Amino acid sequence: MAGTGTVATVILALAALGGVRWFTAGEHLAITAPAGATEKLPEGGYEVVVDLRFSEVHHDLRTDRGAASVSTYTMPLDTSWDQVRSTVAGQLDGWEQAGDCPGSNQQQVRCAWTEPARWWPRQVKIVFIRPPKTAEDRAAWPDNTFLVIGSGLGGTL
Repeated sequence: MAGTGTVATVILALAALGGVRWFTAGEHLAITAPAGATEKLPEGGYEVVVDLRFSEVHHDLRTDRGAASVSTYTMPLDTSWDQVRSTVAGQLDGWEQAGDCPGSNQQQVRCAWTEPARWWPRQVKIVFIRPPKTAEDRAAWPDNTFLVIGSGLGGTL
């Protein structure tokens, strides 16, 4: 009879843990953008590129729990990839980087992190976008860089 009570207690504890994890996985993680970021976007010929990156992050982070929370920010032109990456990574204490974050010389740099949870891990993705390098392609771009930050709910991908 004592063994039955122990088994019931263990099952109840596991169910409680699973319930807590289920509710936590259903909340977006709020990520604060780096200093100097603003959500007010200027008009220009860059919009298609930034909108496509926004859509990709939104689509990639959608789970059976729901849509991702995605924001786009205008950043000062001199903002570096290292500043952006360290600011976001600093808010994800203990999270695991998913794959490589490529070097800072590219026009578009991406990085992703996954929550270290066994069940229903949440994800965060960022895309840092610089203006084109050639003057001809850069004509329609403002003197800014752009940052897309997305937070996805935990669920089956």
